[in-house]
Amino acid sequence: KKIAIKDQLFPVANLELAIIETLYNQSIINKGYGEELIKKIIRKFGKSLNIKVFEEFLKNNKHHSAINKLYKISQTINPQVADELKTIIKKYSYFI
Repeated sequence: KKIAIKDQLFPVANLELAIIETLYNQSIINKGYGEELIKKIIRKFGKSLNIKVFEEFLKNNKHHSAINKLYKISQTINPQVADELKTIIKKYSYFI
């Protein structure tokens, strides 16, 4: 995706990539803030998250810890998303 601001186009990450980037290599300072934002996103957009994107990451042996963090966060907020993540973690990854 690209967003136009005045006469310039800027690339913008999709929601799933933004979630992974937020959970990947968190610093102590922004950990709580990032996780709260992700909770809001899961509440609001949980039904429209493309789980296939996360599956592709794991198939390519990438972002195991970030997807595990997302699974743990989503367990209490949206069990359906958590179940879908659990399935792909079992299939392509491991639980941390």
